[in-house]
Amino acid sequence: MSKNKKHLLSLVLTAIFTALTVVLSRFFSVNIWNMSIGFSFVSIMLCGMLLGPLWGGICGALADFVGAILFPFGPYFPGFTVTAFLSGTLFGLVGNASKRGRRFAPLALVLLTVKELVCSLILNSMFITVLYGGEFFAIAASRLPLSVVTLILEFAFALLVGKSVLPRLRKEV
Repeated sequence: MSKNKKHLLSLVLTAIFTALTVVLSRFFSVNIWNMSIGFSFVSIMLCGMLLGPLWGGICGALADFVGAILFPFGPYFPGFTVTAFLSGTLFGLVGNASKRGRRFAPLALVLLTVKELVCSLILNSMFITVLYGGEFFAIAASRLPLSVVTLILEFAFALLVGKSVLPRLRKEV
């Protein structure tokens, strides 16, 4: 496949994953004041793992921006777009680890732990504090149980996708 065709395919797939993320995050998730419970991470993870860190980051950032503009839950804050980009990028790094095979599980666990701790727990809690006020540690503490559950779900899904689904998808794309 030529470089231009591969780039166009990556662009089209990223647009599809972005649209799917917006739908999953805005219509098929539960949004509580400072937390969101849902499976919108699945489409960002698939995009990043299939197409790489840059495309995963673009998918996450675009999904956050488009979702916030079209279906807002509150005021738009660019910090959440940055953390969405970082999350997609880390999912892409997990996907790159799946190409190597043997050391996939430990690296995926480390990257997803960094994603949950840094992006979700620390940065997003800090942005919520900036937007709405309140005590950072109280907000972070209230978000900690969800972050742990999300980490477990993301790791299980990454193992499933990285070991079985992703190799077949890569052959098709």
